[in-house]
Amino acid sequence: MASPAFGQQQMLEEVIVTAQKRQQTIQDVPASVAAISAEMLEQTNTTNFTDLGKITSGVNINGGQDGFGGIIRIRGVGNNSFAPAIRPSVGIFIDDVPLASIETAFNNLSDIERIEILKGPQSTLFGREVSSGAIAMTTRRPDTAGVDGYIEGNFGNLGLAEYRVGGNLPLGDTFAIRGSYYHNERDATVDNIITGGEEGEYDKDGGRIRVLFEPSADFSAILSYEFHDSTVVGATAVAQEYGDLYQTLDASLNPDNSLLNVIDPYDDITDHSNPPERDATTEFVYLNVEWMLNDEWSLTSVTGWQDWEFIADGRELTPDGFKTADTTYGPYFLNDFINELDTESFTQELRLSYESDDWSSLIGVFYGDTELDNYTPFSQAIGVFPLPTGPLIIKSAGLSDIRETNEEIAIFNHNIWTVSDRLELTFGLRWSEVEKDDIKGQLLGVGPIADLNSPFVPTTQWADDIPSQKDKWSEVTGTLKANYYLTDDLSVYAGWDRGFKAGGHDVCKDGDNGEPFCPAPFDSEIADNFEVGFKGRFGGTFNWSGALFYQTYDDYQVEVQDEEGIGNTILNAASAEIWGVETDFQWLATENLLVDGNLAYIDATWDDFADAECLRAQYQREACDPVTGTQDLSGADLNYNSPWTANINATWTDSFSNGITWWVRGEVAYRDELFFFPDLDPDLKADDYTLINAMIGITAADESWEVMLWGKNIFDEEYLQEGSRNRDNGSIDFAAAVGGPLPSEGYRVTRGDQATYGVTLKYRFGGG
Repeated sequence: MASPAFGQQQMLEEVIVTAQKRQQTIQDVPASVAAISAEMLEQTNTTNFTDLGKITSGVNINGGQDGFGGIIRIRGVGNNSFAPAIRPSVGIFIDDVPLASIETAFNNLSDIERIEILKGPQSTLFGREVSSGAIAMTTRRPDTAGVDGYIEGNFGNLGLAEYRVGGNLPLGDTFAIRGSYYHNERDATVDNIITGGEEGEYDKDGGRIRVLFEPSADFSAILSYEFHDSTVVGATAVAQEYGDLYQTLDASLNPDNSLLNVIDPYDDITDHSNPPERDATTEFVYLNVEWMLNDEWSLTSVTGWQDWEFIADGRELTPDGFKTADTTYGPYFLNDFINELDTESFTQELRLSYESDDWSSLIGVFYGDTELDNYTPFSQAIGVFPLPTGPLIIKSAGLSDIRETNEEIAIFNHNIWTVSDRLELTFGLRWSEVEKDDIKGQLLGVGPIADLNSPFVPTTQWADDIPSQKDKWSEVTGTLKANYYLTDDLSVYAGWDRGFKAGGHDVCKDGDNGEPFCPAPFDSEIADNFEVGFKGRFGGTFNWSGALFYQTYDDYQVEVQDEEGIGNTILNAASAEIWGVETDFQWLATENLLVDGNLAYIDATWDDFADAECLRAQYQREACDPVTGTQDLSGADLNYNSPWTANINATWTDSFSNGITWWVRGEVAYRDELFFFPDLDPDLKADDYTLINAMIGITAADESWEVMLWGKNIFDEEYLQEGSRNRDNGSIDFAAAVGGPLPSEGYRVTRGDQATYGVTLKYRFGGG
């Protein structure tokens, strides 16, 4: 997919990308690339990171406004939510700096020049390797040419108010500074019938300053600083089924007037007894240096430091004296948690590039050092007993203490050989090594809310001496492709890419005789992509490209929620198999009408996953082997993949006699059904849906101002964007020990965005 643009002669302009670390037309890149320009972001009113998944087929992006529980998948592969133990399969880069936490991407798309989404493994072009795809965001750079700027307001229903300002200021012939700032806020969208409050409100601020030093045409350095702050109040999910603990508690407290009402997720109410408040702060400092050594050789340096701090807790002091939130969703306060996360990362990348008439080559080295601290006091109810004096809740309470240090180094090479006027060969290799030194423990009877731990639950004896787990993983990966030009405007390509995602460590827990049990490290994930495709420009009014791909994943890393306690466990499925087709087009049907669209079909299945777990207790009894507690998912679908996704858009552009331009745009986006959880629990599933958006705008003849009326999901299509376990089940082991009922667990869902509408006002000066 490429952002369509009109040329002065009413022809489609060529789209320029830097997917191969040099400026090329998108036709010259032998890979599937979606290029989204600043103009397209404006015209589609795409202001937040999650919106990218709604305008690009084959891409699934979900998560809170702060990235909490963020899910990013390309071609059906990526991460599940709440899995800090592994690096995501999808890499996200800002001005070539790899983000250490995917949550830091969920900010306002302010002052962005372009976004490129590269599908499939990427090993020889980026400093940090990714096994499923990359989202590369390029911000607007300062320049010495002149002063420019803009101010923008975006206002809509639900109390939406977004403000953005930015501008460029030359400081002589060699220095320039560019700055931008945004503020976003929205009112709550859900009423809480238990607390009497409201949920879903958010408030976000951020900004970026970039300083350019360019003493000559051969050398430039840009020092950048950016920050983002966000506060999200409450949670909007609702339970669709309640587990055995809630049922027992409700029968004891309200035998004649049950509070366990299943709420329609589209009624805009919730019954969460103690929802969280989340605060996140992100800081980046990075330096991009470009030095043309001579006409053929150049040196690029990308240095980055970033820090992300996050806390989720309750809004009011609880009886235990802490601001804890509840991990369950329902009318009773059952479980406690406080989550504090801090990720700090330093990266350094150096690339030496060579460019001649028939040869392009780069040699790069990369170093990364990332430290993660994940501190989570928690309580988990494991049993409820009705007594004459009231229900007795038995809890295991303690602390999840995770400290990770990841150090990675890599050497990579990428080459493009122009064999003839028609044929180009691309090839490259990469060697990567990742070392992880982790201290991870789930500890009971310790931490700030340890007094909630039941006397029946043994206290962890090794809490002061959590075992250290240290291992290295290394791999050689690469790429091999051929691109052949049948004509000057039509090319075909075929290629292979291999990607790598390092293994890692799960959390240590209590084992036999009070000793720590640390699971064996999970293995690295290896991805191979085989792809053929074509790209064509026909008469300057029709662009069309397509790709057919086949991807395999060996030792595919699967994240599953822990049966007890808090957090996730990583398993290796033997293999996954994905094949599909992708196509996109832009058609300038008349001098006024532009039609564009993209479509993907992705068949993503477990090729071999014989020992898959069933996560909810009742589903385990229904679908799993009673002896092993596992099921065979070989040949079944991967979760969080919509097989069919499509976007079709039409834009009519015209102008008045005074030069003012007006335009109307309509958009249709279709997303197929998907499973939320890897065990394919049929309750945790979303149906297919279709969203329709519409925009109408006018722009000044000199483009100094613009007004746009917009509507998204204008027919208020009801759809689900997330589903998860409710953690309201008793412990299987505890139930067996006391002869209690078999546990069952509820589940909860979150609705997708409802109908929104509003107006965008923008003023530019100096070409901003």
